[in-house]
Amino acid sequence: MGPVVGMAPRQEPPVPPVNQFRKYARYIVLSILFGMLIISFGLWGVGDMLKAVGRSSEVAHVGGTKLPIYGWVGGAPVYATEVREQFNRQLEAIQRQTGQRPEQEQALRYGLHVRALEEVIQRAVLDYAVREFGLIVSDEEVRAAIARNPAFQGTGGSFDPLLYRNRLQQARISEQQFVVDMRREIAASQLFGAVRADGLAPVSLRDQIFKLESEKRTAETIYIPDAIVVDVPKPTPEQLNTYFEANKAKFQIPEFRAFSYVMITVDDVQNQVAVTSDAVRQEYEARAAEFGTPEKRDVDQAMTDTEDKAKAIIAAAKGGKSLEDAAKEVTGNADGVIKLGSVTKKDLPPGPLADGIFGLPEGIAAAPIQSPLGWHIVRINKIEAGKAVPFEEVKEKLEKDLKAQQAPDLLIKLVTDFERALSKTQSMKAAAEDLGLKIRTYENVDARGQDAAGKQVVIGPASSELVQAAFATRESAESDLLETPRGEYFIVRTDRITPARAPTLAEVEDRVVAAWQLEERRKLAEAKVKDALEKANAGTDFATLAKELGLEARIAKPVTRFEADAGNYLSQPVVVELFKLAPDKTASVRTGEGSVLVRVKSVEAPDLGKDKEQLDRFGKQLDTMVANDLILQLIAALRAKYGVTVDEAAFQATFAPQQ
Repeated sequence: MGPVVGMAPRQEPPVPPVNQFRKYARYIVLSILFGMLIISFGLWGVGDMLKAVGRSSEVAHVGGTKLPIYGWVGGAPVYATEVREQFNRQLEAIQRQTGQRPEQEQALRYGLHVRALEEVIQRAVLDYAVREFGLIVSDEEVRAAIARNPAFQGTGGSFDPLLYRNRLQQARISEQQFVVDMRREIAASQLFGAVRADGLAPVSLRDQIFKLESEKRTAETIYIPDAIVVDVPKPTPEQLNTYFEANKAKFQIPEFRAFSYVMITVDDVQNQVAVTSDAVRQEYEARAAEFGTPEKRDVDQAMTDTEDKAKAIIAAAKGGKSLEDAAKEVTGNADGVIKLGSVTKKDLPPGPLADGIFGLPEGIAAAPIQSPLGWHIVRINKIEAGKAVPFEEVKEKLEKDLKAQQAPDLLIKLVTDFERALSKTQSMKAAAEDLGLKIRTYENVDARGQDAAGKQVVIGPASSELVQAAFATRESAESDLLETPRGEYFIVRTDRITPARAPTLAEVEDRVVAAWQLEERRKLAEAKVKDALEKANAGTDFATLAKELGLEARIAKPVTRFEADAGNYLSQPVVVELFKLAPDKTASVRTGEGSVLVRVKSVEAPDLGKDKEQLDRFGKQLDTMVANDLILQLIAALRAKYGVTVDEAAFQATFAPQQ
């Protein structure tokens, strides 16, 4: 099926994710299954960061039979390109959440490529099941589903083709792809239509889980920091050496790299931008509204359909009557005067009315003003003069703005020239010298951009990108010309690599002593915690314990199992322990640089009769969870029935590093 309304989308800035499109979906239980179908619209057009290996090769196959020589007969293929696209979507999702896109090597270590493969296989299993069950979704059904979607409905509640097109354009998803996804979702809804969420969870299970989740507990707490121990001894030589040998990995001297680079930014072309005085003056005139406040006028008006009536109203007003009385006398309308209030010229329709009103003195106009709406009798009650900022005061800003507008074009030209020079010379140094660009260097920095003393030395524009590129480039080799999200361009040459190594004790003795003392302080503090815990469980109240320790006992706010009260030392790990405790029992929880003693002060159990509305709402959520679990089991059963074969060699080749 082609485009539903025959409008090809253009590229425009992205809008919020597709959840807006899907939140009205008919089958809530399908939401966890079809997140991959119309995943975040901001993903459209993501560049492929992977090696172009086997773009159309299969990495897996659902169902079917594989014959020698002939290959697969029947079933459904899973292509490498599909898996790569899903992999890239995952990287983009991480970038949106964290602000940083993981490198491919890092993503592979975390197994994101395996997750991408599994998601694409699951989608293929569903598509294959739809075909096997003979489920057919007509073009009319797809059109109707799209037309019913509130996201595409105009103010009148009917389908708006223009809105539909704009939504897809702004989301950067093609109409063809959206239609394919909608067809798949409708078919899957039919496939899983037998699973009805209502009433799936037993009432006894619902009540029990609701009680557990709604129960609230109030806790008493004491925070015992490690810093309570102040007299930590220094280690003996034997203790220090033993500790160092057992913890050498903590003190390893990291890999250091020396690198040189060329950075090209807008600042490199600013002095090439020429701005004439005339251009600055024209910019000032074009943006005059920005520099000051416009004139305002407090205006009333009466309107008639003929010039004679308008003149009669003016004559009556000149004879001593108010504009209101004059308008009532001529038109017979007691509400004939309209108060426009305080307006600027741009607030009025352009043309004779705006020009006329802003050309009059205070008072009633001597002649009516004709506009396409009729004849206007105008009264100017008050004039507030506008204030303009003198040209000289904003001249410097205007020059800077004009240069900023022209600089990007010059920057691209410089970058292009540099790329050509690089291609010709095959040398960053030679290309930079040809164009008069500065080469900068850093000596011995680690992967964080710090020197051997731990001082941050790589700072300024693209600092993190520079270090990342230097540590991704071989010794005596140059990186590609790279661009940052902020529009800076750079190339890096890794001049020298000093491998990571294990130090001698003499090189890091101060660090080893500090680490030993930190661990010793913790041991001594934990001994105090253990002693306090024994006293608390023997019956000593928290106020007395806190006084003995020179600390403060607190009472936290009531919390459920999923809440916290960090201000009173109830972090989530402490809350977990709180809900394991029997009344009048105390536990200790290690948190940060200390420990928290926690005791149950009171328990507030939920009242199922009183909380019936919440209980019913929770029951529906639980029904949906059970339905989702059934659907996942059905998918697993379909996968087992059809069989899935993965070509490990093809899969690994899909994510092989570039040579």
